Amino acid sequence: MLRQIKDQNVVIVEDNPEVCQSLHIYFSQQNTVQAYASAEEAIAAESNFQSTNVFIIDYKLPGKNGVELFQYLRTKYFAAKYILITGEMSYDMAETTRQVGFDALVLKPFDFTILDDNISALITTSA
Repeated sequence: MLRQIKDQNVVIVEDNPEVCQSLHIYFSQQNTVQAYASAEEAIAAESNFQSTNVFIIDYKLPGKNGVELFQYLRTKYFAAKYILITGEMSYDMAETTRQVGFDALVLKPFDFTILDDNISALITTSA
């Protein structure tokens, strides 16, 4: 069942323009969305993240990867929820995601319903 999130502040960090645009279009229907193509771009804009509820971060990014970006952001925005998206799933990836503290891991290409349900569940459990 689709429980589309609404009234959230979402940051997307994804270097694939098509995936980034799809995420932006989908989530901006009922949320405030900021999108960045690299970890460094996101870090440069972090003064805009004070009210961010959800970070959707790709694993493979130019420069710093998604785990490195998460480790940087988590120390400053610890109340937010963090979802790692990746096109390459492995046991090591899943274990790393769990160990560093991501709230969810979603495999690309993803069904927006699954991604949205993951975010909804995370927000509901933290409310």
